[in-house]
Amino acid sequence: MKTPNSSKWSDVAWVLTMGAQGGLMIALPVLIGLGIGFFLDKQFGTVPWISLVLTLIGAILGPIVLYRWVTSSVAPQAESRIKNKKRDEEMPE
Repeated sequence: MKTPNSSKWSDVAWVLTMGAQGGLMIALPVLIGLGIGFFLDKQFGTVPWISLVLTLIGAILGPIVLYRWVTSSVAPQAESRIKNKKRDEEMPE
């Protein structure tokens, strides 16, 4: 049986983990686009145009990836956690 305090800390850990993953899903496509763009700009001598284009593509893709992740995995899991919490509160000890 879980104590109320341990359940609270597991909820906090879950929220922090999901927040960190969401932040990475926004930042990584931008940084990857910038890195690849910078490399290609150096190769072709087109500084800063390819970097700008790929960074903008990463900035557009980041929120799209985050939205798809939230709707496919985080939202159902959050709903499940809420149902379990309500069920645990209704059960007498």
